[in-house]
Amino acid sequence: MFNLIIAIWLGAILNIGFYHQVHTLTPYFGVKAILFLAATLIILVATYYAVLQILNWKWTAKIFAILLIFIGGFSSYFVNTLGVIISPDQIQNMVQTDVSEVTDLISLRFVLWTVFFVILPIFLITQVKFKQEKVSRLLLKKVFSLVASFAVVGVLLFTYYVDFAAIFREHRDLKGMISPQNSISSLMSYYHKKAPKKNLPLVIYGQDAHQVQRVQKNLPKLMILVVGETARAESFSLNGYAKNTNPELSKQEFSTFRK
Repeated sequence: MFNLIIAIWLGAILNIGFYHQVHTLTPYFGVKAILFLAATLIILVATYYAVLQILNWKWTAKIFAILLIFIGGFSSYFVNTLGVIISPDQIQNMVQTDVSEVTDLISLRFVLWTVFFVILPIFLITQVKFKQEKVSRLLLKKVFSLVASFAVVGVLLFTYYVDFAAIFREHRDLKGMISPQNSISSLMSYYHKKAPKKNLPLVIYGQDAHQVQRVQKNLPKLMILVVGETARAESFSLNGYAKNTNPELSKQEFSTFRK
C-alpha cells in the first residue's frame, strides 16, 4: 500500500501539467478523451509502482520515497507553474545559476508549493511504520504486483498504441514534463556529457585515401575571397596599423582591400 500511495502521488498529483498538455494533443473528445487521459494516468502510476516495488524494501523504502518526492516536487513546480521542460540543458542552467537568480525564483507560490508538495509529504513518510513480514510472503506480493503492473501497462499501451506513438513522436519534449523521471534522466544525461572521458588511443583517419583521377598540369587560377569580420580590419598592420600584427600574412601574395 505504501508503494501504491507514493506511485499515485508521483504519477497523478505531480503531473497535472503533463496531463493537461496530453489533453490538448489527444485526437479524442468527450468520454473518449477522458478514457484516453485515464489510460495515460494509469500507465504512469503503474510504471512508478513497478519501479517502487523493485527499489523499495524495508530499509530503503523511506529513502527512495523521500528522494523521489523531493526531486518530483521541485521539478513539477517548474513544469506546472512556469511551463519549463526539464532537459539536460535546463540542468546545465541550474548548475550555472547564481544566488541572485535563485532569489528571483523565490515567491509566495514557490514557498506554498514547497510546503504542501515537498515538506508535508516527506514528513508524513517519516511517520510511516512498516509491519514485519516474512521474506517469502513479501517476495510473492512483489512478484504479483510487478506482473499486474506490467500487464496493465501492456494492455493499455496495446489499446492506445497508435495514439501514443503519434503524440510522443511529434512532441518528444513531453517526456520532459513527467516528474520526477524528467529530472533524473536529464541529470544522468548531463553527467554523461560532462563526465571526464577516458584517454583513448589516437586514431588516424583517411589513411586509405588515394587520388582517383590525374590532376591537370595547367590548372586555372583560383581566387579565394574570404568575406567576414573574423578579425578587425583596423587592427591589421597591412592596412596601416602601427603594430606588426600580420608578420606571416605579409609574406604571402595577396591583395588587401581598404575602405
